This record gives sequence, C-alpha cells and structure tokens, in this order.
Amino acid sequence: MDASIILATYNRKALLGACLRCLNAQDYPANQFEVIIVDDGSGDGSLELAKEWTASYAVKVISAGHQGIGPARNIGVSAASGDIVIFIDDDALVPPWFVAEHVKSHREASGPVYVAGPALNVYGQEKIDDPPVTAWRYRIQAWLDWFGDPFVGVNASCPRKEFLEQQGFDIRFGRAYGYQDTELGLRFRLSGVGGVRNRRAYVLHHQAGTPTLELEMKKRHERGGTAAMFYEKYPLPEVKKIIHWERLKWNDRLERWGLVRWATPERVAAMRENGHILYPLARKILLTHLFAASLRKGLAAAGIPEKD
Repeated sequence: MDASIILATYNRKALLGACLRCLNAQDYPANQFEVIIVDDGSGDGSLELAKEWTASYAVKVISAGHQGIGPARNIGVSAASGDIVIFIDDDALVPPWFVAEHVKSHREASGPVYVAGPALNVYGQEKIDDPPVTAWRYRIQAWLDWFGDPFVGVNASCPRKEFLEQQGFDIRFGRAYGYQDTELGLRFRLSGVGGVRNRRAYVLHHQAGTPTLELEMKKRHERGGTAAMFYEKYPLPEVKKIIHWERLKWNDRLERWGLVRWATPERVAAMRENGHILYPLARKILLTHLFAASLRKGLAAAGIPEKD
C-alpha cells in the first residue's frame, strides 16, 4: 500500500465528518491508501462517527484514551500499512488531489524526505458542510505560501520506515501545546532526512472563530514549557531562534517598565470586552510574559542557564 493517512481526533465531530467527506473525494486509487482514525478520548460522538464511517478505501479506527495528539499519532502509525504516512488533523479539509500530491513528492525525491504543505486558516464563516476546498482563491493562497513551517502535523508526510526509526513524536510533550511537530522535523533533518514543500498539497485549517483570552493564555503558558523541553533536548542556536529566546529579554524589559504589572489578566480581559484601543498592546504584553515565565521555569528545572 502506498500511503496511510493518520487522523487524530478529539471532540470535533462536525469537523471530523467534513474532513472524512473530503477524503472520500480523493482521486487517488482507493486500494492504495487507508485512513487510520485515532480517537484521543472524545466524548462528543466522534468515536461513534468514525466507527460507522463507510468509504471505498480501508478505514481503521483506534480508541487511544486521552494521551495527547503526539502519542495518538504514534499509535496510528503503529497500525499503518502504507509506505508513506500522511498526517492531517480533524479540522483540516483537503482537495481531491491531496494524497496524490504527497505520494508524488516522495516518489520524485532522490532519497527519504518529509513533505510539508500549506495549512491555510479558514474561519467560522466558512461552511464546513460544503467547503470550497478547490476554489482558486485557496490555490493561489497556497501557491504564495513560500515560507511556511518546515514540518507541521496538520499537513505533513514522511516514509513510515524513517518515522519508526526516529521513534515518532516525543511522548514527553504529552497533551501540552507547542513544538511537537517542529521537534520531529528537526530530528529528521539532523538524521539526514531532507524536507520538501509541495504547495499543491494544501489543507484548509478550520478555525471555529476568535479564541478566548483564557485559551490563548493557556496555550502560551504551555508553549513556554514545551519550548524549554525542546531546548533541553537540543541546545542549539537554531532551536533558540525557533523558540524565540529573545522573549526572555523582552519580558525583563517589560517588567522593569512596569508593564507586566499593568497588563494583568483581569485588566486585559476587561479591555477586550470594552474594545479598548490599547487591548492589542496589553494582550501582547500578557502573552509574552506568560511564555517567558513558563520558559524560564522550565529552563531552571532542567538546570539550564539562560546565558547558555
């Protein structure tokens, strides 16, 4: 079998259905790819939807508890039969040529590579039940996406053999947000696996709407912690650049200027509610502080000096 699509899902039943409908429309031979749905402990009927899904391609459904997206993807790959594993998320919508383009990029490469494609954000106003995935505005937007992330789990593929040799996503990240994909991409590059970008293999990454401030704060705090884990594993200048090490110095400046004390969560929330003109500034200060504080705490716990 040529390819296995690894689709981890958690409590996104409606989006999962839209994603699977897109996969049903693939123009790649149905006997040459499979879809492995790994449910990460959903409680909204996603698992039941997956079990009842019918398609011309093979479908495997795995219930994985609630371990996080990295472990869920690893479980999916362990059940895969395809030479290539393609990662997408349950909130991704793909064009009919998606699988074909990923496979094509691997076949045209002179050696083992990972393939990354654009992830184009679309928002709540888009109709997920009838997504215009093939619309020219998206094709053009994807073509213009020259500088995207080198490896992002919502749209990436790699040889199954190389993935298993790297032991997959680092499960130490658990359910925390941030850098799991980037860390695996770096591991690939350090082991000699090159990266290829295919802008025709794009996905529409559906965003339900503007995230709440509470969710942004939670993600930024978690991202600071995973940044520390990433740097502890790979104390390289490249990683310092990736995790924006300079935010530590910026946070120190903001504290000296009294701006961290000013941009409290309560004040920022009130400014957002009232549409205050300084809300974007206050939000930036708050999120920068949360990231830097979490990164600093993680570095200290690992015994890593900031001036390393």
